[in-house]
Amino acid sequence: MRNDRTDGSDLGVRRVTDFRVRMIVVLLSACALSVGFALASEAGLFNEEDADSDGVVDDGDNCLGLVNPNQRDDDEDGYGNLCDTDINQDCNTGAGDLATVFGAFGTSAPWTPKNLGAHDVNEDNSVGAADLASVFGKFGNPPGPSGKSCADCTATPASGLGLGVCP
Repeated sequence: MRNDRTDGSDLGVRRVTDFRVRMIVVLLSACALSVGFALASEAGLFNEEDADSDGVVDDGDNCLGLVNPNQRDDDEDGYGNLCDTDINQDCNTGAGDLATVFGAFGTSAPWTPKNLGAHDVNEDNSVGAADLASVFGKFGNPPGPSGKSCADCTATPASGLGLGVCP
């Protein structure tokens, strides 16, 4: 026997069922997205961390742990000036680096790659006590750390423009 009811009672049941099915689909989709984002984040696909709050995400920051928003890298090795007291590119801050900075002590001029270069460790456009203190402070240590995978403490300036061979 056919249901010829016109009071809409079947329509109400159908609407509730459709709504429930839609809600289940929405909830399952949300769960799938959450799992997908969690897996991608765990795999490092969304690494937007900036631990030193300098506006440069860590995996592109040439001086992790120190605020250096301009990312100046005068010797073009992938290590920012503030983290790089290895002036002679031997991967260690030592007596040679100290002697080089001491030899440039007192020089002051607007920065150019050929002028102050990597001697101006603290980026104040002059070589002075603060630069020497930085070299003493990192004595016996390699440059860095850098978040850039291309950072190479043996690299020598290629362009002479201070742009870095490790962009």
